[in-house]
Amino acid sequence: MAALALQAFRPATALTENQFESIWENSVTSSAALTQPRERALVFPSRGSEYRIIVRTSQPTPAWVEPTMSAFIGVQMLPDNWDSYGGRKINRDIISQSLSVLALIMEATSPPPSVVPMGNGGLQLEWHRKQQDLEIVFPSDEAPQFFYQDRTTGGQQEGSTNNITTLVQLLRNIV
Repeated sequence: MAALALQAFRPATALTENQFESIWENSVTSSAALTQPRERALVFPSRGSEYRIIVRTSQPTPAWVEPTMSAFIGVQMLPDNWDSYGGRKINRDIISQSLSVLALIMEATSPPPSVVPMGNGGLQLEWHRKQQDLEIVFPSDEAPQFFYQDRTTGGQQEGSTNNITTLVQLLRNIV
């Protein structure tokens, strides 16, 4: 099982207004890992322009990356008052922060999250599978938190996104 992101992850950085670069670097576990990372440009058309996202990894690009990046671009394009209730534009730093957390917890076989905008300018990543719910909330004015519920047992858990080991295990549970 290959993990997508380990200690050497560098957060997504904005290259220009519509270009991002994310780099996932796996730790060296064999001589095969010493090869140069592959680079793949993902291009997403959006409102008359396009977003270009560069993904570098020594492994094939996981299936969750493309739909997740497309969803991030969609929420980034939302204008102020997108929900007609004064919803604020999604902060680019929140998107970078959520990409950093995803890079630490996602594996190559992980399902893509639903990316849900929040009225306060934050966003939420969600997985709902096998009678289990995992939500990671990135509010614009507070530290990110996760919430987990197993509807078959009634078990619940919540905590800080700093608890990466727990998040990895919870995500594995719902795959």
